[in-house]
Amino acid sequence: MKYLILTILFVNFLFSNNFQRNSGSKTVLDLELKIIWQDDISVIKIKKNHEEAILYCNELKHAGYINWRLPTLKEYERIVDKKNEKNYINKVFKFNVPDGYWADKAHWRTLWFYADYMHFISGTPYYDSRHKTKYTRCVKDLK
Repeated sequence: MKYLILTILFVNFLFSNNFQRNSGSKTVLDLELKIIWQDDISVIKIKKNHEEAILYCNELKHAGYINWRLPTLKEYERIVDKKNEKNYINKVFKFNVPDGYWADKAHWRTLWFYADYMHFISGTPYYDSRHKTKYTRCVKDLK
């Protein structure tokens, strides 16, 4: 599996494409940040509060990998594509709804009552009560 990922990285480097979809494993590889994005039907079906989303990613076994996590806002900003007016996400992603997706950070200044999320209606980051439900898309570091 490692050789497959290295081959994909090399081929993409040659063609200067930062994102590569693997339809077989239902993932998207970000070559610049060296992360793998979950991109299967569950990212448009499952809504969780922030605490549940963290646990979901930490326990996720997907595409033969463990050790998934919630993305940062910086990672989400890489996949925002405002030219895609349908849902403001890079078109390499097959599954997305124009709604909020939880990010990893909860805010200490609100006693961790609020957390960040990416809003794919506008392609803009916001924060909201951690008790509300939003969609969850997990990432995995390749390092």
